[in-house]
Amino acid sequence: MTVRPGDVLLYRPTGLYGWFIRVKTWHPIGHVEIAMGNGLSTASRDKQGVNYYPTRTSDLAYVLRPAVAFDLEAAQRYVSTMIGMPYGWWDLANFVGIPVDSKGIVCSPYATLVLRAGTVPIFAREAANLIAPFQFLDSELLIDVTADVLQERAA
Repeated sequence: MTVRPGDVLLYRPTGLYGWFIRVKTWHPIGHVEIAMGNGLSTASRDKQGVNYYPTRTSDLAYVLRPAVAFDLEAAQRYVSTMIGMPYGWWDLANFVGIPVDSKGIVCSPYATLVLRAGTVPIFAREAANLIAPFQFLDSELLIDVTADVLQERAA
């Protein structure tokens, strides 16, 4: 089973901001990206902002698959409107209860909006800017396929 478009890729924390997210959310997940196919994922990466990036497997902790259909074309249309948006350094304060709405976006609100654009109604009752990376693990709309994906990669 390979990574498919719409899969949620959760990563262990790396670097200063990954550490900050881990400490302030009390969870070992520091980053999230959405697989978009053809070896690419989309994310808001620190120091780089929103774009398509080669899907990375280093520090990958979980692969979660939407339990409902993911509309890749609709998600791609949304991503095209967001490319170039800077990483929202100040938005990290939302994770500790300090409301901030900067001119950028961090990974988990962005991933939430990409999934919603792709017709996955994730965290429908919550504001996207308040979603932390670990919360994807608690969504009933996502199925953990980590073992299957990692087993296939090892083979």
